[in-house]
Amino acid sequence: MKKVEFNKIITMKKLVLLILVCLIFGSTYAQKTYLKITTKDETLNTIMYPPGTKFELKTEHGYLIFKNSDDPGLVEINEKHTLFVFPSWKDDADVFELTNGTVEKVLTPTYTESKDEKYNYSSNGVTAISTVTDSKERKGKKNLNFKLSNGITFIYEDDKYRAYLNKPDNYIRIKGKY
Repeated sequence: MKKVEFNKIITMKKLVLLILVCLIFGSTYAQKTYLKITTKDETLNTIMYPPGTKFELKTEHGYLIFKNSDDPGLVEINEKHTLFVFPSWKDDADVFELTNGTVEKVLTPTYTESKDEKYNYSSNGVTAISTVTDSKERKGKKNLNFKLSNGITFIYEDDKYRAYLNKPDNYIRIKGKY
């Protein structure tokens, strides 16, 4: 009888340990950061990369001072630095020679409201409006409509994506992973 009780205790400990591991593992993926690069330069104001994008910020002498993780953070640039960004959609790195501005890991917002959300953007003379809506087919998921002033519209809806120029029947081919 004691052996059975001992096995139950071991099984309960394993179960509690498994639950703790799942909670810790799940919480590490609950919040992600995205990369945001901002400069005072007219040609490059702000560039953002999605969560999980690998990057390395190095000083002029090659010392690594900032890299990807899920912890928010900010580095102010006042002298020459090189930023290497490794996007998942291409084989080579995007390389930025920076002398001013900031490189930051910004916490990804979570969606708590179910109403439609609209955002306006502007960069290099092109303006954009993006609308985030709740998916009608996939509970808890979002859809995106991204319309640029240069005539390009990108739509992501229920795991399907498409883009067109000026009119919905003038499709643009999307190459790569996105």
